[in-house]
Amino acid sequence: MTLIVEDGTGKPDAESYASAADLVIYAGKFGVTIPADEPAQEALLRRAALAMDGMTWKGRKTSSDQALAWPRRGVELDCEIKPDNYLPARIEYGQMALAAEIHADDIDPPERRKGAITVDRVEGAVTREYAVIPSNSSRLLPAAPDRPSATQFADYLLKRGLFAVRA
Repeated sequence: MTLIVEDGTGKPDAESYASAADLVIYAGKFGVTIPADEPAQEALLRRAALAMDGMTWKGRKTSSDQALAWPRRGVELDCEIKPDNYLPARIEYGQMALAAEIHADDIDPPERRKGAITVDRVEGAVTREYAVIPSNSSRLLPAAPDRPSATQFADYLLKRGLFAVRA
């Protein structure tokens, strides 16, 4: 099935902000691993778009009929209100980065990753032990700590960075 790409008009059937061809170019530029076949690439982009829909973005949807979170109206960035059909390049790049992060989790699930080194002793032979990370640990991130998608989305999310909640 062909991927329906959002073009800034608020398509009611859009599934992605980027095409599979865009994802291949992105993967080549940034050296990330993605599946080789186009249907799997499109599935990754759909999964990333669904994850993005759960994020709290600045502004509000341009139309209640549009399928994806972008385009949005009332988005203020750098003291300037962006046009209603504005579709930032960082949203597209962020989706592709998120798709690559999802694929990284698919091929190397967090529960199989090793914890921090707790013992590293050198006496003839090297002995190394890793901490055990339970799968329900709050320290276990769903993808690598260097999440390029979070960087791409930062300016467009309603809250960015750290914030305190008074109890």
